[in-house]
Amino acid sequence: MQEYEGPYYTGCLVFLAKFSLCTNFTKGRDKMYKVLYRKYRPRIFADVIGQPQVTTTLKNELKSDRLAHAYLFTGSRGTGKTTCSKILAKAVNCLSPKDGDPCCECEICRGIDDGSVMDVVEIDAASNNGVDDIRMLREEADFTPANAKYRVYIIDEVHMLSIGAFNALLKTLEEPPSHVIFILATTEVHKLPATIMSRCQRFDFHRISPDDIADRLHYVCQQENCEIDREAALLIAGIADGAMRDSLSLLDQVMGQGDHITEELVRKTAGLADKSSLFSLTDCVLSNDTAGAINIVDELHRSSKDMARLCQELVEHFRAMMLMRTMKQPEAVLVMSEAELQKTREQSEKMQLSFIIRAIDCLQNAYDRMLHGVNRRIEMEMTLVRLCSKESRSDTALLEKRIAVLENVLGQLKANPSVLIQNNTPAVASGSKTLPPAKRPASDEMERLRKNAVPMNEWPDVIEELKHYSKAISMGFEGSTAYISEPYVLVDSKNDICFELLRKAGNRDKMREAIRKVTGREYKLGRYSYPDEQKKDDPLQQLLSDFKAAGVPVEEKNNSSDGY
Repeated sequence: MQEYEGPYYTGCLVFLAKFSLCTNFTKGRDKMYKVLYRKYRPRIFADVIGQPQVTTTLKNELKSDRLAHAYLFTGSRGTGKTTCSKILAKAVNCLSPKDGDPCCECEICRGIDDGSVMDVVEIDAASNNGVDDIRMLREEADFTPANAKYRVYIIDEVHMLSIGAFNALLKTLEEPPSHVIFILATTEVHKLPATIMSRCQRFDFHRISPDDIADRLHYVCQQENCEIDREAALLIAGIADGAMRDSLSLLDQVMGQGDHITEELVRKTAGLADKSSLFSLTDCVLSNDTAGAINIVDELHRSSKDMARLCQELVEHFRAMMLMRTMKQPEAVLVMSEAELQKTREQSEKMQLSFIIRAIDCLQNAYDRMLHGVNRRIEMEMTLVRLCSKESRSDTALLEKRIAVLENVLGQLKANPSVLIQNNTPAVASGSKTLPPAKRPASDEMERLRKNAVPMNEWPDVIEELKHYSKAISMGFEGSTAYISEPYVLVDSKNDICFELLRKAGNRDKMREAIRKVTGREYKLGRYSYPDEQKKDDPLQQLLSDFKAAGVPVEEKNNSSDGY
């Protein structure tokens, strides 16, 4: 149940408690309802979903009677660590095992399932983490099993043990009695001492794939006479983040609202925003519609949607767009329907990758602040205002720096006309040393490059290869041509956008890499210039021309080895 304050929610809790204790309600019921994750917990290794690297190895060890004295099961929550521990405990003690699996029918298997066999001990290290607890365990381990073949100790969340408890366990773990098997389970293996891990046989449990979880949910629903849509099952799998137990718990909750489980019903039960709301918020960001974004947040807030969860969902949505811009086949990573994939792809093509990354960073910072007690609604609104503003689509810091430099230049010009401008940095001639002018290619060298230039037939392939880095940048070179003149590739275009793109070092590196992949050779980059080519009007060039006309000596410096 979500955490809310107020008399309404307190009243609901009181009513639920009274209802569960009502004599008329409990009359005729032999036992309490068994939740799905307990009811459908795997009983043999073959029932464990998504962990073949663990179950196959354990079955082979059991069949060949090559049992280790200590096992370490590690992985994220709900992936089967405790389940496999109990199956292994049954398998090593089963009276009639079947191909490495327990029979689940003999008295030992049934006794372990119902907890009547005292030789299998499950310990919660979170609440039994002291030295005295481990010493008691060591003393019990010396006794031979009462009914089973092995005494099996399953220590869950073993990373919670204290340093003293680990030291007390170390000797027993290294040389245990022949009738004892230790199974340690943890979600944070990095907190275990190396001396403990080196004495265990380690098995890593992976997050279960969404498709495997969805298939299991369909099976459970069939057994429970319930119908579930594929989109709903995948949504539950996405919310659970690879945890089967979390998936079944959420399914149990959703099944209480109806026999036909749809994606909309799952979103309503889990407190998620409708997918259309995420697309609408993204459209508001694209169109700089701040008012529209605030109205959507207001509507979601009034319907009791948690703003922190909404922020998380927006992060996932922008992550999907980031993967769309950087991967050839993002469908292999994303869990979405075909319609959602198409809509997400359309939105991603309208955004620059740099803006998407900045949006993710902005949303994650907002989520961190929400967890520290600030007003979540206000924080969400502030974040969307930032994303919807046009200023967020440009590097404002760089722009402000350039403006400050120009203002500084103009101010010094008014005070002292003999200012030397070099590389856009002011330096007063009197009292300051001026940097030497940058070396420019001699005119005869430029003439040689033009004469030796031959058309580059592979240029369209280079532009196509550049799309793997950025479709937007490759579009800037549409209609351009190129010439090869050792050691340069000279770009020729009537559109100055491509030359502005090449002024950035990262873009130049990607262009050279694309040329290398296509031609197999490395070239420098340059601009193809005609003998009588005149520079086009440019505000900065006009400013420099005005300085020259005023008698101010001006020198331009080019730091790029590629001419950009």
